[in-house]
Amino acid sequence: MKAFFLFILFISSLLAIAQPNCSANSSGVTPINDLGAGTFNGWTGGLYPNGSNYLPLTHRNAGLQMASQIQCLDTNGNPDAVNGKIVWLSIGMSNCTMETQQFITQANGFAGKNPKLTLVDGAQGGQTAQIISCPWNANYANFWNTVITRLKNAGVSAKQVQVIWYKEANQANAQPIQTYYDSLVVQIKRSMNELKTRFPNVKLCYLASRISGRYASSALNPEPYAYWTGWAVKKAIEDQINGDVQLAYSGNNAKAPWMSWGIYMWSDGSTPQTTDTTIYVRCPTDLQNDGTHPSIPTGAARVATWLLKFFSTDSISEPWFWGTGCPAATGIAHNEMESEIFIFPNPSKGMFKIQDTKFNIQNLELYNIMGDIIYTMSPSPRGLEGGLTIDLSNQPAGIYFLKLKSESRSYFRKLVVSN
Repeated sequence: MKAFFLFILFISSLLAIAQPNCSANSSGVTPINDLGAGTFNGWTGGLYPNGSNYLPLTHRNAGLQMASQIQCLDTNGNPDAVNGKIVWLSIGMSNCTMETQQFITQANGFAGKNPKLTLVDGAQGGQTAQIISCPWNANYANFWNTVITRLKNAGVSAKQVQVIWYKEANQANAQPIQTYYDSLVVQIKRSMNELKTRFPNVKLCYLASRISGRYASSALNPEPYAYWTGWAVKKAIEDQINGDVQLAYSGNNAKAPWMSWGIYMWSDGSTPQTTDTTIYVRCPTDLQNDGTHPSIPTGAARVATWLLKFFSTDSISEPWFWGTGCPAATGIAHNEMESEIFIFPNPSKGMFKIQDTKFNIQNLELYNIMGDIIYTMSPSPRGLEGGLTIDLSNQPAGIYFLKLKSESRSYFRKLVVSN
């Protein structure tokens, strides 16, 4: 009993020492998505090239094309619209698995989520980018074997994986920050090659940065390493956009999935991003004692909410994230529907007119950001050819989702109610 008491006292003393440093000064740097055309370390800001936070048109269209190829697959990777699945898989380290587990809970409770979409947490604590991208690392094989085991436990296989959320970093170990950045860029690219080799049907990979390390009380990934991690992700994505052959994502020589941001979650601690004022870290509420990992469930659940908002509103994820079954792999980009179903004005103060000239919409459902159905109707036999007005002026400002169903498939559009 005495030994047990001493052990508890020892652990308590460690926890008392390892507390997030909520009084830490500002990191003194600007989130990449707030930097715009400004520069840091000689690099131009913006999540994408030329100081922009928006996908370049060519890369966006390529992503839409890849998304249009996603379909339900059986465990051998063959199309199966009856019993097949679409698998979303997370790959990363401790923060990634904590956030993924909360995301899976939230997403599975989201009314609009496609029931054919299976979400699997492949991320694992302590498994850094260096470990999972380097075959000579002692823990490399164990990481990937564990991923396969988790897929099997979920009743799916590697050949059904078509979408990946990737969030990685390395332990800082007080190494020079430029060395940390250079190594991480190389390892992210190697990881993309691993994904394409191990999951041959993967189409899309959404990469994320880590949360702020401003309040860190450990040497795992404090500032400025946490901030520079985002720059490494930006570099890898830009290299694919600029035609890096190591990251080719189409054709017979494809070596990686198509890549984009999903999501950039770094802020200067409790100071919100300007671009997305919901993204910031509350200290100590959102953090564990080391100031590095998100608290469970509070901090991780906040990240999961950001992630759910992203996947339910991103135009490239809508075709497979939403729905009631298996999308047809038509090879026709999702934006064909956007050119035939007109919604205007959008954004608006709450009044939207919807007109369909091609698809003969037979059912309409409207969801709020929490996935609750707030409006439903069945148009006349002529569908929406003559137009339909939806009044959301009594609803709070924000994002809403419109599900339109024809005889053959469902379509999803985003409505924005502005102040």
